[in-house]
Amino acid sequence: MAKKVALDGNAAIAEGVRLSRPRFVAAYPITPQTIIVERFSEYVANGEVQTQFVCTESEHSAITASLSASTTGARTFTASASAGLALMHEMLFVTSGSRAPVVMAIANRALSAPLNIHGDHSDSMAQRDSGWIQIYVENAQEAYDSIIQAFKIGEDVGVSLPVIIGLDGFTISHTLERVDVLPEDVVKAYVGERKCPIVVTHEGKTVPFKLDPENPMTMGPNALQNYYFEFKRQQEEGIKNAYNKIQEVNFEYAKISGRSIQDTGRSTFGDKPEKGTQEMRRPL
Repeated sequence: MAKKVALDGNAAIAEGVRLSRPRFVAAYPITPQTIIVERFSEYVANGEVQTQFVCTESEHSAITASLSASTTGARTFTASASAGLALMHEMLFVTSGSRAPVVMAIANRALSAPLNIHGDHSDSMAQRDSGWIQIYVENAQEAYDSIIQAFKIGEDVGVSLPVIIGLDGFTISHTLERVDVLPEDVVKAYVGERKCPIVVTHEGKTVPFKLDPENPMTMGPNALQNYYFEFKRQQEEGIKNAYNKIQEVNFEYAKISGRSIQDTGRSTFGDKPEKGTQEMRRPL
């Protein structure tokens, strides 16, 4: 049975992340996302989650730390906005190119000049070619639902790509709304544990795709034109696979929550949500 609580968009994101049980969270504050990592740090301090929480010296360091944790097989989350996301630019490409399924919440905020701390999508739209899946939400309920689904989407072995959940700065991030929160055991069963793709190493071993001293491998190596193309082609296939995976994950979520977020594009997963579900829309 879902519990009805009053949450703003940032708190809804933090609650969804808590229930998804990440192993690692890196944080650097920037308005209007700061509340997300502040709230999550309280969960850590209270012992509600078993998460390594690291406060870094910049947004560039936050995404670098998140990438590093994710490549070891850990479920990983971070958050940012505006100039902070812009500072991450280089490492966003490295994260997606390394097939590290980091989940990041962006409380969308304008890039200056002139200086403006309020919401527009110029920050995340500037990163649209970085290889990250981007999902935008319309309210706090969608923020909560989408952040939970983001881990399941990005960590799918056929996708293996990072995911941005964008919520409008202040309009959603700071607006108090009713949010239906699912029981912890229901979300735990739904999200499950992260599974890494299986690969063959240079030693001929078949192992999970993660950094492991017992099974050494290189991620993000120097690659000339012929092999660079192969890496990028595989990355493109992950993006293509993500479309159907988003639909599949959402239909699965509708079964446990009664809420289905539909887009207006093509879908290979059925016609309508199950009877009794609430249908909403979000752009992809």
